[in-house]
Amino acid sequence: MGLNPTWLVGLCISLCLSISTTTAEAGGSGAAPGAQINIPNVNPRVERRFELLRQKEANERMHRDNSDDMQKMVSLAAELKQYAEAADGSSLPPEAVRKANELEKLARRVRHRLNDSMLRGGAH
Repeated sequence: MGLNPTWLVGLCISLCLSISTTTAEAGGSGAAPGAQINIPNVNPRVERRFELLRQKEANERMHRDNSDDMQKMVSLAAELKQYAEAADGSSLPPEAVRKANELEKLARRVRHRLNDSMLRGGAH
């Protein structure tokens, strides 16, 4: 059983027209570069599974980023301790101040990530 080329061309044209009509009704005269065509999902379970997968990946990424930042924080804290022990009451070198600022920045970043995850309900 072969496909009729005329029928196939007609199907492609009607599909293209329906897509362009849908985007025109959505407020655009044509598809903008990078525009996303919203096709309704016929199976909400599939959409829910994709959403859960996206959440899981985001949580794993956040955990990995926090772990990396905490490793850097431990390393910086050890270096600062060495600077403090070597200073013996005198002022710290500029390198130590830079490392302290970097440590503070990393701690702030981790705190913000954790606060954001708790506000989104990511705390399990």
